[in-house]
Amino acid sequence: MFNLFRSREKSTRIMLGVILGLVSLSMLWYLVPGGGMGGPSVSGQNVIAAVGDDKITTTDVDRAVQNITRGQANLPKGIIAMYVPTIVDQLIASKAMAYKAREIGLRVSDQELGDAIQAEFSQAFGKWDLNTYEQALAAQGMTVPDFEQQRREAILGMRLETLEMQSLVVSDQEAKAEYVRRNLKIGLQYIEFESKDFTTKVNKDPALVKAYFDKNRALFRTPEKRDLELIVGATADYVQSAQVSDAQLRQEYQDNIDSYRLPERVKVRHILIKTQGKPKEDAAKLKAKAEDLLKQLQHGADFAELAKKNSEDPGSAEKGGELGWVVRGQMVPNFEKTTFSLKPGELSGVVETEYGYHIIQVEDKQPARTQSFDDVKGQILLDMKKQIAAEQLRKSMDAAHSEISRTPAQADAIAKKYGLKIFNVNGFASGGSLPEVNTQPEVVNAIFSAPKGSVTDVQNMDNQGKAAFAVVTNIAPARNAEYADVQNDVLQKYTAAESIRLSQEAAKAAADKARKGESLEALAKEYGVTVKTAPPFTIDGAAEGVGSATMLAAAFKDNVGDIVGPVAAQAGEFVCKVTEKDPADMSQFAKNRDGVVQSLASQRQTVQQSLFRDSIVSELKHRGKIKVNEANLSRMVTQYQS
Repeated sequence: MFNLFRSREKSTRIMLGVILGLVSLSMLWYLVPGGGMGGPSVSGQNVIAAVGDDKITTTDVDRAVQNITRGQANLPKGIIAMYVPTIVDQLIASKAMAYKAREIGLRVSDQELGDAIQAEFSQAFGKWDLNTYEQALAAQGMTVPDFEQQRREAILGMRLETLEMQSLVVSDQEAKAEYVRRNLKIGLQYIEFESKDFTTKVNKDPALVKAYFDKNRALFRTPEKRDLELIVGATADYVQSAQVSDAQLRQEYQDNIDSYRLPERVKVRHILIKTQGKPKEDAAKLKAKAEDLLKQLQHGADFAELAKKNSEDPGSAEKGGELGWVVRGQMVPNFEKTTFSLKPGELSGVVETEYGYHIIQVEDKQPARTQSFDDVKGQILLDMKKQIAAEQLRKSMDAAHSEISRTPAQADAIAKKYGLKIFNVNGFASGGSLPEVNTQPEVVNAIFSAPKGSVTDVQNMDNQGKAAFAVVTNIAPARNAEYADVQNDVLQKYTAAESIRLSQEAAKAAADKARKGESLEALAKEYGVTVKTAPPFTIDGAAEGVGSATMLAAAFKDNVGDIVGPVAAQAGEFVCKVTEKDPADMSQFAKNRDGVVQSLASQRQTVQQSLFRDSIVSELKHRGKIKVNEANLSRMVTQYQS
């Protein structure tokens, strides 16, 4: 497969693989538990599981763990260990889907695999490049064959899922029922009970406040606090002193000459008259509109003004249609073909794409070229200085960490010796902010994982160009606070809780009275609130002044005049009355049917995909095609815990 990409770079694009099989054994084979020539082997210290002849090793699991925890170096080991069995299950499911796909005759040719990988890397890195491909995989700790095998399995699994999903059918009756549900509208009257309006009614008897404290002591714990010396370094502190010769700069330029090649690009603007999402019968009218705009431009109309008034591309219309500089591969084919065929200042005709009708104008054009050394010298110098500074920071941090670990009492002098900053931080609690590094999780987690008197590991914050470690000098354990120390906080929390309780009681009492026939107007007067109105809304919408319609789902089944509530929302408690119900307009069903069907099918697919995968795994386990080495799995979990 790797040679396939080499051949493509020479523009030969030879397909190196063929479809390797037709259809596997009959369905009778699948119904026999353990059918076939024995089950898979899971012997070997590094084998965690097997699906057929395909092994899942400790290396596979470690790589998956690293991908999941990347950027979270100080996650508690117990958390990681807890997820190892889940990761193994996911790896098994992926291989099981590919196994089943192969059994029913599905295949992925080398050509198809190569096309998929090229497309993915082109999207991620802007263009396909063999060296970038190798380097990206190496950075993930993967070999080319391993990666390509994973992608082949993933594509096979997706094809199998696609076959299964195609069997999902939404009937016309189900689509109509869903259309009716979505488009039924209700209107409400309501009164609102806000907790803040009950604050003055709270009984603040000291005995009640103290009782609240005794019952809720966990709310008033003093958190663990730590005293520490924080040592911080930054690459910026070493950049100025970094020395780079002109010869080094030129060598760097020559070594990376490919990265300074600029593709052909054009500066373009356009006007879009959309057809996407509009009835097909409107296409002729929309094209006529585009043709009229083109005529206006050909007779001297201002392109930017016409774009602002008429273009339906939300990303560019307000900017007069400007898309800026674009290169090949960024646009849909027909748009791209036209764009790169125009000369600067030239207008296109009406160009049709899957989005609609475009009028395109190229404002400027630049051929492919290689930036000169002088063009990029400044950037190369800065980049090399940053690299040298980063290396110097690493050496300084490692040296300081080594010395401070031996003599923590000399931390201040050692930090200054290596040009690092040191901060004395007392009473640091989780959720607090540290000098220079703020709330960086890696640093905070390391501090709270370290015993008193110890030195944490160096935490590298590459995205900030910083590194830090700490000496933990004292630990004050978490404890229950004394009432006298938190009395004001207790009163505040007690008042808030009681205000909510009183508002809830008032809303319930009001709802009971309303159901017995008392009007909302009378209740509003009694409780000193106002009757408000929420205009008609659908189940997928929101009730104005109240919140999401999902909180009022019961109201859609009620009749006009029925009381709903109390309904608890973020703003308070609501007692509502259904004032109108507007049924769905069935004359519009045919027009919207496809969208309803697609949405229902998508919802079912989300549920079905998980069930389908589970059923495949269960079937293969029943047939003895999946085995797990429980001893090795348990050993791996233990290793992550230790």
